[in-house]
Amino acid sequence: MDDTESLKNKIRSLETELRSMTVYAGAAKWKKDPAAWEKLNKLGNEISKSWKIDKPSFKIISESRR
Repeated sequence: MDDTESLKNKIRSLETELRSMTVYAGAAKWKKDPAAWEKLNKLGNEISKSWKIDKPSFKIISESRR
């Protein structure tokens, strides 16, 4: 499995975990959970290290919304 697939799997896993946290603990508690934010920061750092596109993120986001 390449790095991109590995990161996609981690993202899916974190999305599932975050959904369950918001359902069981409530959104207010989830926002205060430093462990969740730490995981997201680590994942963001991994993504930025393996970023291979020359476009800035705002252009990619703009294109994905079209």
